[in-house]
Amino acid sequence: METRSRRRKLAAVQAPAPAAAEAPKPKSALEDQDPSLAGADGGAGDSISQLPDGVLGDIISLLPTKEGARTQILASRWRHQWRSAPLNLDHLWLCRERNNLDAVVSRILAAHRGPGRRFSVPVYHLVGDRAATADAWLRSPALDDLQELDLCSFSGRLPFPPLSPQPPPAAAFRFSETLRVATIGECHLPDTTAQLLHFPKLKKLELEGVHISESSLHTIIAACPALECLLVQSSFGFYCLRINSISLRSIGGRFDKLIIENAPCLERLLQLGSRHWHPHISVVSAPKLETLGCLSSNYRDILAFDLTVIQGSRVNSLTTVVRTVKILAVDMDALSMDVVIDLMRCFPCLEKFYIEVTILVW
Repeated sequence: METRSRRRKLAAVQAPAPAAAEAPKPKSALEDQDPSLAGADGGAGDSISQLPDGVLGDIISLLPTKEGARTQILASRWRHQWRSAPLNLDHLWLCRERNNLDAVVSRILAAHRGPGRRFSVPVYHLVGDRAATADAWLRSPALDDLQELDLCSFSGRLPFPPLSPQPPPAAAFRFSETLRVATIGECHLPDTTAQLLHFPKLKKLELEGVHISESSLHTIIAACPALECLLVQSSFGFYCLRINSISLRSIGGRFDKLIIENAPCLERLLQLGSRHWHPHISVVSAPKLETLGCLSSNYRDILAFDLTVIQGSRVNSLTTVVRTVKILAVDMDALSMDVVIDLMRCFPCLEKFYIEVTILVW
């Protein structure tokens, strides 16, 4: 009994004293104003959650649609941000939900308060038997003040492409006053529609697989006084495009005939030709043109600077040199130093010269 008693006393001496209650951490000034800034678990150190609502909204609007909606579960601070952040509704996610696409889009638009940042959907989802539903989508308050409209083409990624191009819904152009980026694909833009369009803030316009007349194409470009980037791919209904724009900085795509009459800010002229597309391009006035390419070696491709003519990648007539071009890309069937030297004489101020040699195997 004596031995056991000693052991108990010894154990009592060695046992650690109960820990004192930890003093609560002082709250930051931000948390005093709004306790939700501490996050769902109340923990400090979440510096992102302490950002202003406007910044959080910009972060959410840059995320894909599904990930943006999921931010609601991050913390109490984020719970209501998605519904008021600029809406980014992207077809790349919608395509995975195509079995109930109409219901999903309608539910998102009904839940969101707006404004809209980007609305992207294949154009054939907006015509035919979906026309009434599409009209309701496009007139939703959640898309008010939309900045980016992407009526994209299916590009082989989606089933059931349209048998013939249809005009886009009229409601798609209610955003013309606020749009900054517009992509229109796989549709027909009639003259009556083009004549009514005006895009005072549009900076980038892409036409892909669009049926449009020559006069309508010129009308739309003229209706974009702030346009900086023009891309025309696989579109038809016109032969010659004449550029008279004081704002354009970049032109790309495929053209039968392109005439740059007056483009004082133009810096890049891209995607000029291919093995199956042979443009005739004439540059009359583009004093800031720095990037040119890609030139094809096909003799049917013609690029002219005043009286200086380049046919394919060969300089046929060198009357005046082009000193503004600093970046040049050329696609050759076979490397020829004579061709390279002639091009360097034509463009004496080159800083970068890209040469791609394509070897055909039969």
